[in-house]
Amino acid sequence: MKKSLFFLLEVTGKSLLFLIPVFSIGYIIFYELTHFNDQMIEQFILSGKLPMTAFFLVVLFVLIIHFTFNNQKKRVLKDSGIIPKIRRYKIGYWSIKRKTGKEQILFKKSTSMLVVTVVATIILGIIWFGYRLSGGSRHSLSGIAPFFTMSGGMALATLVLSALYTPYTSDGTKERNVHILMPIYNEPVENIENAFRSILNQTAKPYSFVAVDDGSQLVDYAELSAKYQRIFAEKDIRFQFLTQKNSGKRAAQLLAYRSLNIADFHNELILTVDSDTVFEKHAIEQGIIPFEDEQVYSVAGVIVTRNITDNILTIITDLLVVGHMVLIERSMNSMFGSVAVNSGPIAFYRAEVLNLAETLGYENERFGRARVEFSDDSFLTMAALLLGRAVAQSTAVSYTELPNKLSHHVRQHLRWSRGSFIRGFWRLSLFPINSFVFFRQAFGWAMFASMIVIKLQLLYWLIFVMTDIPFLLLAPLAFSAVYSLSYISIPRNDLAKRDKWIVFCAFPFTVLWMVFVLSPVRIWGYITHKKTGWGTRNKIEL
Repeated sequence: MKKSLFFLLEVTGKSLLFLIPVFSIGYIIFYELTHFNDQMIEQFILSGKLPMTAFFLVVLFVLIIHFTFNNQKKRVLKDSGIIPKIRRYKIGYWSIKRKTGKEQILFKKSTSMLVVTVVATIILGIIWFGYRLSGGSRHSLSGIAPFFTMSGGMALATLVLSALYTPYTSDGTKERNVHILMPIYNEPVENIENAFRSILNQTAKPYSFVAVDDGSQLVDYAELSAKYQRIFAEKDIRFQFLTQKNSGKRAAQLLAYRSLNIADFHNELILTVDSDTVFEKHAIEQGIIPFEDEQVYSVAGVIVTRNITDNILTIITDLLVVGHMVLIERSMNSMFGSVAVNSGPIAFYRAEVLNLAETLGYENERFGRARVEFSDDSFLTMAALLLGRAVAQSTAVSYTELPNKLSHHVRQHLRWSRGSFIRGFWRLSLFPINSFVFFRQAFGWAMFASMIVIKLQLLYWLIFVMTDIPFLLLAPLAFSAVYSLSYISIPRNDLAKRDKWIVFCAFPFTVLWMVFVLSPVRIWGYITHKKTGWGTRNKIEL
């Protein structure tokens, strides 16, 4: 019975993920064409014609990118014998895994939480379509309501699929050499010592560990290096502490990588970490399990915010990054073997991935005439996707510190937005049009453009037309509440269950923050994407 239910949910989720956009766009086109000439100026401004025009302009732009951008890199891949593959989704695989998988001690996704998620999804759908059928066509905003249906439907399909995601398990994992690469730049010694100690406390020890000081000027690491040379040697971990003039994170990673003596590039693993990363003690042990699948080339761990209690900003960020992006979006993408970007503080790769990244110009990436210094994680994940599957492992957990000041928070998201925009060009140009990677990137850009237009339409409506508060404006709040439920399942030993529910209750603020802060930051990041410097700190800050 339970297996049949899981299978039904999986089929429903996958079908909706692809059918909702098709039917929604078809309906919008049909409706707008049949009402093309019978609208006054106000009806035209609030119609679906404007956001749909933006949608198709982006689709056209995406196709131009696919056929014209990065032709040199395409030739490099062809000469290397690498053909990006379409990763087929195996219907029923995850429902069987969810039902028969080995019980997880570290990551408990209870059946009751799954039931709550599914019931909440059904209720949202019933209320929404009831509203649309009963009165939506008479409302002044009915022209843009189908876009909320499409966006919300995709979100709910993603939610249903992510609820079936199960971390990889294994009764006996193949012994592998794991090599840790850690770039350091002006990081406080205390943070680095915390990171070192968490590596020493792992249940599965790494084979080697290379830290690289990227020309720090504010901190002297000589004493730290000498101290831990001895400590790591006692644990039989090959440790190196290298230095270079300030050349950036990528150069530091490659210096560390080139210092390794790797014999088997397919089976030996690279773990990239940040200098303030603190691992949960099972992180490496759990992170290497998915590599039992020979098609897996990259594994994304989970980052949780160590300084979550600093202020409301860190709570909102943790709920958005962990609850929404990692546990929902990334879990769903993992089911398709198509995780778009790993988390910098904990990302595992086969050594082959670093070789391909070097071949594609990882150290000296350029976008136009500008040298790209950030977005290293998305570059490596993309290289892994070109070779095989990129998946998530929610039981491989690390703790890191996120910005607790508004200025730093905005700079971080600006950097992420610029990197996401640039990496989008790579994904759209290198992956097949019928691949899941291409679909998610193209559809994401097109919907983002449509929603920008819709926000401007809503602003016009608020100023000149508003006579009531329509239900559709409450939809983002409802979706955020259901999405945020996933936060309860995250394994972390620094928060009691009661505290997780307190974090969950911040979901209304996440909606406001996304609409009024992060959305404008993302737009500005896209506009200013040519500012490709890392923006490294000249002072120590979180």
